[in-house]
Amino acid sequence: MQWPGIIGQHAVQEILQRCIAQQRIPQALLLVGNDGFGTMALAIEFARTVNCYSPVIDGHSVIACGSCQSCTQARTLQHPNISIVSALPTGKLDASDELRKEWVDALYGLAHDLALNGYSPTRMEGANEIRIVQIRELNRQLSFSMTQRGRRVAIIANADDMNVSTANAFLKTLEEPHADTTIIMTCSRRDRLLPTIISRCQVITVPALDESTLADALMQRGSHAPDEARIAASMAQGDYISAEAFLAEDVRQIRDSAVNLLRTSLRGKDFRPALTAAVHELIGQRDRQRCLAVTNALLLWLRDAYAIVQGGRRVHLLNADQQEPLERFASSFARADFDAAYRSLERAAADVDRFMPTQLVMLTTMMELRSVFLQARR
Repeated sequence: MQWPGIIGQHAVQEILQRCIAQQRIPQALLLVGNDGFGTMALAIEFARTVNCYSPVIDGHSVIACGSCQSCTQARTLQHPNISIVSALPTGKLDASDELRKEWVDALYGLAHDLALNGYSPTRMEGANEIRIVQIRELNRQLSFSMTQRGRRVAIIANADDMNVSTANAFLKTLEEPHADTTIIMTCSRRDRLLPTIISRCQVITVPALDESTLADALMQRGSHAPDEARIAASMAQGDYISAEAFLAEDVRQIRDSAVNLLRTSLRGKDFRPALTAAVHELIGQRDRQRCLAVTNALLLWLRDAYAIVQGGRRVHLLNADQQEPLERFASSFARADFDAAYRSLERAAADVDRFMPTQLVMLTTMMELRSVFLQARR
C-alpha cells in the first residue's frame, strides 16, 4: 500500500511502513534529500500514520485510516502530538527571548500549507536559520505529559539550517530521548550536520524522482500539458517543487532565455558587456532557483544539439519546437567537445548548490562554454 499524497519513493515508503507495522519505530530519523524529492511529505505521512487509531495494515504495509479523530486532526496538522520546526528569518528576538508574533503566524501558515500539500516550501520568506530558542521550546513541549494517545512526532525541517549552538542544544535532545517520541529531521546537505547528530539517527536517503514519475505527477496533480511537464521534469533533476516553479515561470521562456544567453556569449570580441548585462537581467543577485533552471535548460538543449550531430534529423528531441535552431547550432558546432560543455554546466549546478554567488557562477560558465564552442571553429 502506498501513502496518499506521496509521489513515488516506493522503497522509502516500504522502509518506513515496515517500522510502524512491526512496532519498531526509531526515536530519531534523518531523511536526506530535497523537499521536492518528498522528504517532508514522507515525514508528515509517517506522523499521521503512527497516530492513527485504526490504521489499515496489510502485511508490512500500513496507512492511516483517514477518518478517526486523530486523522481528522492530523489532516490539518492541528494535532497535539505533531509539531514542526522550521528556520526563521535573520533578526533579533525581543527582550523576553520569545519568537516574534509575525514569525509564529508565519510558521502556522507554513504548517497549514504543508498540511494541504507536503510538497510545499518548508521555509518562510527570508528564513535562513533554526534558532536555539526553538529547540528550547521543543524540549519544553516534549517534557509535558501527552494529552492524547499515540506517538509524539517532532519534525525538524531542513535540520542543516541549525547553527553550531543550536545543533549542540539539539544534540542534548537526542541524547535524552523522551518516551513514545520520534524526532524526524529532513535535510539536503548532510555534510552540514554534526556527525554526533547523524550517529544518533536512522538515516534514510530519499532519492531524486525519476523523470517519468515526475512528469506523470505534474500532469496528474497540476493538470499541466504533457510536453511542458516533460521539459520541466527534465530540468528539475527529480525535484517536484522545482518542476512546479519552472512551470509557473514558463519553462519555454526560461529555455529561450538560456539559449539567448549562450548566443550572447558566442558573439564577437566585444561580447563581455552584453553578456554581463544579460546575466544580471536573467539571474538577478541571488536567484539560485533561476540559475539552476538556466543551467538545466541549457544542458538539455545542448544534449538535443548533440543528438542531431550524432543521428541527424530523425532523432527524438526533448525541445521538439526548437528543431531548426538546434539543427543550425549542430551544423555550426559539430566538432565541439559537447562532453566538456556538459561538465561545465553540471559544475555550475553544483556550485550553486554550494551557495556560490550566482552571477559569478553563470558568467564563469558562459565563458567556459564560449571557449568550448569557439575552439570547434578554429
